[in-house]
Amino acid sequence: MSQIDWKASQHLLGVKVDGDPGPITYGAILQLVGHACQEVADALAKHAAEYGMTTPARLAEFIAQIANETGGFIRWEENLHYSAEKLCQQWPAHFNAGSAQECVGHPEKIAERAYGGRMGNGPCGCGDGWKFRGRGALQLTGRDAYRKFGGAIGIDLVDNPDLAAEPGISTLIALKFFQERNVNAAVDEGDFVEARQLTNGGSIGLEHVAELRARILAKVI
Repeated sequence: MSQIDWKASQHLLGVKVDGDPGPITYGAILQLVGHACQEVADALAKHAAEYGMTTPARLAEFIAQIANETGGFIRWEENLHYSAEKLCQQWPAHFNAGSAQECVGHPEKIAERAYGGRMGNGPCGCGDGWKFRGRGALQLTGRDAYRKFGGAIGIDLVDNPDLAAEPGISTLIALKFFQERNVNAAVDEGDFVEARQLTNGGSIGLEHVAELRARILAKVI
């Protein structure tokens, strides 16, 4: 596996060529696929190498995946504005035509019904489904996940769940997630379908992630 040639990459990115990938360099990479979010750039400059994002493919896959999930580093909370039809498609075990129609336009009700009683959450109606709804770079969801990854990065996300939507903290959570799920191993094998499966649980967004990855790999070499 070839390591990132930062001087050559900085030249292609049009930033100062010094071989030191700081926030400005990472910001230029983010701009290839979305908004140059300062908090994300700062987090990557501080933590990316620590979490093994040292090859072009690894870094490109990581940034492409979080760009896909956040609409280009803009949207950091789950969008729960669904039609009744979409609710039934998304969560067929939790919604029928009647219950879905009742919940349309009420994000808290949707989160409670969709997430209540699972992923470590208390039963529907207790507030956990809404409290621990999807947030952040990889849509952290459920009390168990908030507890696990909060503990892993040393932040109490159970009592402070909104912190999971802070871009910098969220990026660190995503880096830890890639490490925990060994996503880099799949990337090293060139198995980007598996990399998406490990992070997303399926193949939704696979083509978009591939497009974003290609943009990054054209500049990060």
